[in-house]
Amino acid sequence: MIGEDDWKLAEVRIEAMPANLKLSLGNYGSLSKTDLLQHLAKRDDIGKIIVESQLEYLKYFKKEIEKNGK
Repeated sequence: MIGEDDWKLAEVRIEAMPANLKLSLGNYGSLSKTDLLQHLAKRDDIGKIIVESQLEYLKYFKKEIEKNGK
């Protein structure tokens, strides 16, 4: 289950990315930074995909850091 902190974390991470960011989400097409933030604000299905992908990235990043001892 996605908690409020997860939504906020994804929003902050997307806001920190360059203005010309484009992200391809399969059948949903290419989304701009503005599009991504709008979907996060709506808490819709695309927003959920964004949050889940951000959380998966952070889990992977943490695992790699622990594996490499850094």
